[in-house]
Amino acid sequence: MYDAVIIGAGLAGLATSLRLRKRGLEVLVLEKNSYPGGKMHQYESKGYRFDTGPSLFTMPEYVNEIYELFDEDYRNYYDYIKHTESGRYFFEDGKQLTFYTDINALKKEISEKLDLNPDPVEDYLNRSAIKYNNIGSIFLDTAIHKTTEIPWGRVFKNTPLFMRSGLIKSLNQLNVKLLKDEKLVQIFNRHATYNGSNPFQASGILSMIPHLEQNSGTFFPKEGMKSIAEGLYKLSKSKGVHFKFNQNISNCSKDTVTGRYTTQAEKPYESKQLICAIDHLNFYKNILNDQKLYKKYKKQERSSSAIVFYWGIEKTFSQLGLHNIFFSKDYYKEFEQIFETKIIPENATVYIHISSKLNPHDAPDGCENWFVMINVPAGTEVDETTKQKVRKAIVQKIGNTLNCDIEKHIVTEKIWTPKLIEDDTGSYSGALYGASSNKKLSAISRHPNFSRKYNNLFFCGGTVHPGGGIPLVLKSASIVDKLVENDR
Repeated sequence: MYDAVIIGAGLAGLATSLRLRKRGLEVLVLEKNSYPGGKMHQYESKGYRFDTGPSLFTMPEYVNEIYELFDEDYRNYYDYIKHTESGRYFFEDGKQLTFYTDINALKKEISEKLDLNPDPVEDYLNRSAIKYNNIGSIFLDTAIHKTTEIPWGRVFKNTPLFMRSGLIKSLNQLNVKLLKDEKLVQIFNRHATYNGSNPFQASGILSMIPHLEQNSGTFFPKEGMKSIAEGLYKLSKSKGVHFKFNQNISNCSKDTVTGRYTTQAEKPYESKQLICAIDHLNFYKNILNDQKLYKKYKKQERSSSAIVFYWGIEKTFSQLGLHNIFFSKDYYKEFEQIFETKIIPENATVYIHISSKLNPHDAPDGCENWFVMINVPAGTEVDETTKQKVRKAIVQKIGNTLNCDIEKHIVTEKIWTPKLIEDDTGSYSGALYGASSNKKLSAISRHPNFSRKYNNLFFCGGTVHPGGGIPLVLKSASIVDKLVENDR
């Protein structure tokens, strides 16, 4: 029997396993795939290597603190560099802007490229830091659905700041008020997509997100994003965490007498605690078989999904950097189509991640590896005709901006659709972040890190509190660790 069984060997599952192991618990991690990392995996073809999941790396200290628990040097497992840019933005009218992480370089760029006074951006980023350090740290570090866990003293102290944080306004309304300029508003509206939400509906509290990549910095793992998960897996194995891969978990039950869980995979595994580190909807529906809770949380609007093209490009482009965003002309209409009419946007914003810009080994000499993504509604059915229509629009959009026939430079291709995302990662309907944050109090309605119905059942990962993305997923692991210890 194990002290804890964790379902899912994604980043949250790995981080939780290490934290619990540090407390001396015997931990087993069950994973349906043949590899650890969840979405944080890779794809290789014809000399090109692509990260398949997250591409933005911020707050590396949240990863490093796990190594520090064991007095280990993270550089023995993975390493990274700090990047000078958070992204390059391309607008429909032909204007371009590089968003430097150095504030002085950024202000100069805004002044020269957009002919704008950059001071409102500096003020915005200062506000973002204050919100994150005072409000964000309270709610992102805490199991907010359990009143005994909330640091009420800090909450009351920061109530005036909380009321001024833009909670009731939409992110777009706040950005229009503070930034005025249409292009700057569009850039900062984009941060709602970091948790798969609509900036015209989601709360202005999301304005704290830019602090993570601008003030704290944007980083790049030297051996790719997958090295973050690989390092934690290597550490887990060395510290005695047990793993079972290729596990088809058919069900899970709880003994009403002993209170212990039995998780049925290749054989029954018994544990005192059970941690769900996968999408909670698929857990309720297919493993715990609690259809009531499944139907309850299914009612919540899903975050956006994506269509991703992995293109090996037999050419290099000096105009492009690590992160590149080709904006749509009508941002409001794009999100209206994703979340209201639920169709693939007619003119979608295109994101391109090119890791070979910083790691030349990810592509052959004179070539680039393009991870090309647009946001689409979760659950979107994408047939071959639709794929080719979307592909043609993206090729044309990029080609028009770069003044190049992109098509003739694509030498290898793979396409990831919402259905394939669900099949590969277990994300319900292919939603990248679980429930959306389109309601002003979405943080409260988001699935908690513990079960109110089942004792000793806990939840971590991108679909539960505090949300998706590497920093928040690691926060969820820390929260679960504290909850397990408190219950013990």
